[in-house]
Amino acid sequence: MERAREQRGQRRHQWINSLVLLAGVVLGGGSLLATALTLRTGQAELRTSRENVRTLQEGQVTERYTKAVEQLGSGRREVRAAAVYALERVAKDSPRDRLAIRDVLAVFVREHARPAPAAQRAQVPAAPTTDVAAAMAVMARRPADPPGAPQMDLHRIGVPFLRLTSPASLAGTDLAGSDLRGAHLDRVDLRGANLELVELLGAELPGANLRDANLRGADLTGVRFPGALLAGATFSDAVLTEAKLRGVDLRGADLRSANLRGVHATTQAHIRPSAKVDGTTKFGPDPSS
Repeated sequence: MERAREQRGQRRHQWINSLVLLAGVVLGGGSLLATALTLRTGQAELRTSRENVRTLQEGQVTERYTKAVEQLGSGRREVRAAAVYALERVAKDSPRDRLAIRDVLAVFVREHARPAPAAQRAQVPAAPTTDVAAAMAVMARRPADPPGAPQMDLHRIGVPFLRLTSPASLAGTDLAGSDLRGAHLDRVDLRGANLELVELLGAELPGANLRDANLRGADLTGVRFPGALLAGATFSDAVLTEAKLRGVDLRGADLRSANLRGVHATTQAHIRPSAKVDGTTKFGPDPSS
């Protein structure tokens, strides 16, 4: 009888222990479930918070962009120059807007820097206006355009005596028919640029990269090219009278029908083997001989 009571007591304790363990498992599972739900809720709130911050930032960028574009239309030159630099800051903060800002500045330059008529060339100032100079500098130091981006359009602009120094790139830019007389383009990257019929009379292009550039029919009278890279460039029908070409890389350049009278080169023979010439190419006396 006593043994039977002990067995019943043991079974009762086992049931109680089992119930306690089961309750612990249930409570633990509930706690884990609550933790998982809390974590999921926190992640959702974090995503929402990030989206709100991104939306706020995009709104701020849009507001800054809109304000700067409006200021480009100001009648005060200093306000326009400030707007140019404001757009540069927007472009740094918003890579997706860089091409749009590039094109806005290009339109600004085309509108504010038209070539002066021939009758007014003598009155052209010896430097571009501060707002136009700022726009040119900002465009020249922008990050490289993405592959497949459309060509930057600066055709027929009038920015004589423009000064740009490295790092500066107008590679692939359409500058056809532009007035760049007296410009100083120190080590500027002009690879593949369209410079057809451009006026560069008296310009300085030390160390400039003009590989594969199109200079067909350009006026390069008296241009100095110390250390410039002109390999593969097209100079057909261009005027290079008195241009300084000593030590310049002209490999594969097209000089057919170009006017090379009085060109300062090491020798005429230095040009002939390294560039395309024909019977209409006009060679003048070599000043170094």
